[in-house]
Amino acid sequence: MKRIALFAFFLSCHLAVYSQTDSLSFSFGKKDGAHPKTYILTGKITAKESGEPLQGVGVHVDGLFTGVSTDRFGTYFLQVAPGEHRVVFRHVSNVPIFTTILLYENGVVNLAMVEKSYELEGVVVLSEEPDRNVRNPITGVTKLTTTELRAIPAFLGEADIFKGLQLLPGVSSVGEGTSGINVRGAKADQNLLLMNEALVLSSNHALGFLSGFNTDVTEIFTLYKGNLPANFGGRAGSALNILMRPGSKESWQGQVGLGTSNAKILLEGPVVTDKVSLILGGRLSNVNWLLGQARDLDVQNSRLNFYDGYIGLSWDLGKGQVLEANTLVTGDEFQFADQFGYDWANRISSLKYKGVVSENISVSALVADGNFDNAFFDPEGVDAARVENGMRYQQGKFSAVWADDILALTAGVEGVYYKGKPEQMLPFDEASGVEQVQVGKERGIEFSGFLTMEYELGKNTGFVAGLRYSTYSQLAPDTVYQYKENAPISADEIIGEKVYSSGKIKSYSGLEPRFSLRQNLNPTLSVKLSYARLFQYIQSISNTFGPTPIDLWQLSTTYIPPQRSDNFSLGIFKNSKDNSWEYSIDAFYRTSQNQVEYRDFAQIFLNPHMETELVFGQGEAYGAEFLIKKNLGKVTGWLAYTYSRSFFTSESMFEDEQINGNEQFPSNYDKPHEVNFILSRKMYPRGLFNLAVNYSTGRPVSAVNASYILNGGLVVPDYSSRNKYRIPDYFRVDISYTVEKVFSKKGDSLNFGIYNLFGRKNAYSVFWKKDGDSQQLRPYRLAILGSIFPSISYSIQFGGDND
Repeated sequence: MKRIALFAFFLSCHLAVYSQTDSLSFSFGKKDGAHPKTYILTGKITAKESGEPLQGVGVHVDGLFTGVSTDRFGTYFLQVAPGEHRVVFRHVSNVPIFTTILLYENGVVNLAMVEKSYELEGVVVLSEEPDRNVRNPITGVTKLTTTELRAIPAFLGEADIFKGLQLLPGVSSVGEGTSGINVRGAKADQNLLLMNEALVLSSNHALGFLSGFNTDVTEIFTLYKGNLPANFGGRAGSALNILMRPGSKESWQGQVGLGTSNAKILLEGPVVTDKVSLILGGRLSNVNWLLGQARDLDVQNSRLNFYDGYIGLSWDLGKGQVLEANTLVTGDEFQFADQFGYDWANRISSLKYKGVVSENISVSALVADGNFDNAFFDPEGVDAARVENGMRYQQGKFSAVWADDILALTAGVEGVYYKGKPEQMLPFDEASGVEQVQVGKERGIEFSGFLTMEYELGKNTGFVAGLRYSTYSQLAPDTVYQYKENAPISADEIIGEKVYSSGKIKSYSGLEPRFSLRQNLNPTLSVKLSYARLFQYIQSISNTFGPTPIDLWQLSTTYIPPQRSDNFSLGIFKNSKDNSWEYSIDAFYRTSQNQVEYRDFAQIFLNPHMETELVFGQGEAYGAEFLIKKNLGKVTGWLAYTYSRSFFTSESMFEDEQINGNEQFPSNYDKPHEVNFILSRKMYPRGLFNLAVNYSTGRPVSAVNASYILNGGLVVPDYSSRNKYRIPDYFRVDISYTVEKVFSKKGDSLNFGIYNLFGRKNAYSVFWKKDGDSQQLRPYRLAILGSIFPSISYSIQFGGDND
């Protein structure tokens, strides 16, 4: 009762008032005399509290079309005509700065921005400069900051990047308890996941309920839905780049926290003051006590453990040069009673250099190493066994940028080497009668070169044109099976095999053009058109309706060609009331070739000829995204509606390689209607109330139309065509309340949350079984989270300049 009373007290408070900074004045040179056509205005923007450079600060000259954003080092570069100008500096997490600049020679303006205080304002859901959604020529770009993410009610009180993205238009998932996201009708494995541009194959906790990225060490999340810049490639759907934040270079500080799902710690500070910074973050699960509260004995005897750790080092080498080293490690273990279990682990390490060569040229270089391992096991009986697989990979990337106020050119190269780990089945313990079995996996190498041009044709028109050329080769050693001609590819049609001991086995390549155009109809209204072709040479293989942490990563081979998609988008974007409100309608259409589906009862583990279990065909997706978003004021948030359809059609002439008789059918993740409503209200004096409402159409399923009883009482089900029916619609309401500086003036945070406020038993799946003594098969609903999930978490900061 005390907790409820405390929560009610915080909820009854009111919102404080927000105020802006005064204008600053700078003067360079004298007005008298002859002047060139333009002068250069440059400088560096930092955070006042930490001294860290701020990326993504919008620098705009009032009355002109000129405007840029600061780079990773906080620097900006503008070419401006001589005279008096009003220049505004804006950043999502900091108070804007308004300046008056008299520019009659080259000038340098360095500024320190003050972080917005919860005590002064409501949550601002801007992700870039206020009118960037209208001015950016690329459609389907969504950005979230860690601050914005924490304003969304979260499962078990832990802010999560993937759950937050699912509340935005065009993003969904197959269901609760599955990993990954589906973007604009694309499969989950068609999403490119990057950490500071380093490739990440898998990162999730608790069977997909949480991601492996700790929001305490993240900064900005950028999602490209369909139209990827040419410097990103390797997936046929979307790209999500997660930027990790650098540690403080000024003082040692950190925080510790304890919540319903995990305990965590953060430590950051200067190794060398103003030069080298370190940041460390870690989380450890504490959810097993929740399993012990369940009524089901099997659930009580189950266990779920996870951890993650991140370390980042940043060296300021001077003269606009920075070197960064990062490592993320994650691990999970889940066992359901004594029946079955999974475990998986992931590590990504990268070293990145970025430097300014001249006023117009900057370069960056990246090397990364990744390792992914997963396993499932059966711990009981003489057949107790453990099946393991994984992937190791190395990545290298180099790019250079030349830019002025109207033109930017980016060029570079990228390569990834994949080495599949042998898949093996091992005896679980000494009592197991299982013999060890091993199946070799493929190796491959992917190279690409890219070139992008971003050009402003004038005040109202801008476009981005890019071209990426990618090539992939499967490498020896490997054994390639040979199949009978004019016959389906199946295990029964194998007539021989060819062993490759060295060299290339099979190669693929292709051009990937990208194009985006923006036309402003007025300063607050624009129309955008885009197209992108994408190739994908690696895919996730799963025999379940949704992705899981133990899915196999399969490289392209002689019989498994790369996927190719063509993505189109047309949108209208509108802002009003000084960019306080955003409105958008964005329609999309995509087709994909060589998309992978699975034969019924596919055997994907320990299979030396995976191609015999796969079906290839054409995917098609189309729809529209509608968004109304309020960025400023006491109450902020958004209302998003997505209409999205996704279909698959097999194309083989052989019946064994057909699904649904080559008739088009809905994909497992086809959810036509999805509505998300997010509301945040600042409460007096330091509180924030958040509400999230989510509705979506149920996913497709193949249902039992009838059942037949054979001699001996055997019941044989007669299934419908593939995905003809749907499970019940999904509906969920979440709330949370956060209050700052509860017990500590230095800084602490207390969060209360309720996930699934109305305790709705949303269907995860539908299955059929005999109804008691009856011989008839009847449908039953399986709900993973069919009850209310309250949560509480508390974190406190320590250290810093004020200690």
